[in-house]
Amino acid sequence: MCNTGALLNVSATLLGQGYGVRFSAPGTSMGPTIRDGETITVAPAVPSEIRRGDVVAYRRGYHVIAHRVVGVERHNESPVFLMRGDAAMSCDPPVTRKQILGKVVSVERRGRQRKVSSRPAKLAYMARVAASRVKRSMAAAAVMIGVRSIEALGGVEHA
Repeated sequence: MCNTGALLNVSATLLGQGYGVRFSAPGTSMGPTIRDGETITVAPAVPSEIRRGDVVAYRRGYHVIAHRVVGVERHNESPVFLMRGDAAMSCDPPVTRKQILGKVVSVERRGRQRKVSSRPAKLAYMARVAASRVKRSMAAAAVMIGVRSIEALGGVEHA
């Protein structure tokens, strides 16, 4: 996240003119895709071409946030984007097309550029999501088994 209004305005102007921008992305909400302090490259993007799974930089007040699109809805004929950091448990408030600055295309890690939207990167993200769902399902099953065990032992009375 970047909190400098001047940097935000310069970045928005450059992206609006078709130039890409690079800056350090502090925070852990996109880990492990984007790690704290890594340099990301943001390219201009047309909001109508943004799809679920893309990582997008958008403005919220005087901050730039780079999060993944987890859904696109339509409100009054305009797209509204549902965003969430890869490491976050909940979605951000809805993002309008006017807030979109551009698409995050790469992250610099150990001196090398890694594409964020490449097929291997998206597959890795999908694998993390699937593993997370399995983990939650197993935790829920464990709770249910524990509850059933207590009931079987007569530990829960029914009214």
